Amino acid sequence: MPSRTWFNRVLMCGALAVATLATTEGTASAATQCFSQSYSDGANIVPGTGGGNVTRSITRQRAGNTWDDWVWRGTEFQCPRGRTCDYAWTKSKNTTTGWAIGGGVDLGNATSPSKKWYNTVVSLVGGYQKTTEISTNFTWTVHLQGGDVAQPVQVAVRRWTQGDFAGGWVKTNRGCQGGTTYEWNGNVRFGDWTRNVFEKEKVGYAVNGRM
Repeated sequence: MPSRTWFNRVLMCGALAVATLATTEGTASAATQCFSQSYSDGANIVPGTGGGNVTRSITRQRAGNTWDDWVWRGTEFQCPRGRTCDYAWTKSKNTTTGWAIGGGVDLGNATSPSKKWYNTVVSLVGGYQKTTEISTNFTWTVHLQGGDVAQPVQVAVRRWTQGDFAGGWVKTNRGCQGGTTYEWNGNVRFGDWTRNVFEKEKVGYAVNGRM
């Protein structure tokens, strides 16, 4: 029995040693950086821009309904009263519009006195500085009643979309040579953004202001 007790103690101690080693290695492998004040600009969270540590834009919510953004309206045609008309506007029209427009961006914990990280963060939002082209050949005919007003239109169907940002260098209370120590946290969430995002196009004639 004494030998068995001794053997059990060896197994328990061995397991404890392995667990301690795993915990120590996990802490030691945490990514840290020493950022100067001029680089971090005092932000509590500095967005990651490379080296495997990159901030991501996360979409949290999409509105249930879309809305119509009339990006182009052609010349109006009115059918004379007391008669009916068949109206056709035979022409090609190309219109360039923003893929995501409106809304705004809040840096949250990445805010700094000079808003240094604004362009870095806003460029992560879907559709930033992206455009789409609506190309239409107006060759069809619309039937009008007397007094109706028709005009060719191009419409971008958009949906309000909201999100935030994930992953960043988090400021610690530890100083380092020439600055402050930041630790990478891939799951930290900060800030928020909203955009009206292009989903599809609609083209045709609007009659009396309605498609």
